[in-house]
Amino acid sequence: MVADNYVNPKGPDGRVEEIRFKVAFSFPGELREFVLQVVTQVKSQLPAGAVFYDFDFVAQLARPNLDNLLQNVYLNNSDLLVVFLSADYERKMWCGIEWRAIRAVINNKADESVMLIRSDDAAIPGIFPQDGYIDMNQFTADQVAGFVLQRVRLQNRR
Repeated sequence: MVADNYVNPKGPDGRVEEIRFKVAFSFPGELREFVLQVVTQVKSQLPAGAVFYDFDFVAQLARPNLDNLLQNVYLNNSDLLVVFLSADYERKMWCGIEWRAIRAVINNKADESVMLIRSDDAAIPGIFPQDGYIDMNQFTADQVAGFVLQRVRLQNRR
C-alpha cells in the first residue's frame, strides 16, 4: 500500500478504462514538445481528468494488451479525438493502433468527433485531399489549444 502523501493529488482519478474524456490526443513522440504545450493549455480550461494524454496515465498504461485499452479510449471513451498527423505518425506502431480506432469513428460518420492537425504533407492512409485539417506550422501551440477548446465546446452542445 502506498501512503497518501506519496500520491500526486493532481493526478487523474479513476481507472483509465472507466473515464469518459472530453478530449483525447493521438500523436507521434517526435511532436510531443508541441503537443504538450497544447495539452497544458487545454487542461487548464477543462475539469481535472477530462483530457487523455498518455504521460498522465503512465502507471495505468504499463500493462499487457495495451493496444486493446487504447483502442477503447479512442473508440468508445472520448468525445473529441485530436490527431497530430505526420510522416512519423504514419510509420509508428502505436499511432497505427490508435489510428485504427480513430478510423472506425470516421467510418461511423462521426466526423465532428475527429480533429486533424498536420505537421507535414505525409500521405496517411484514410486521409484524402478534401479532408480538413489545421496546419500546425501556421499557428502557435496556444492558438491550436484555442481551436481544440472551440471544438470541445461544440461537442458539449450535441
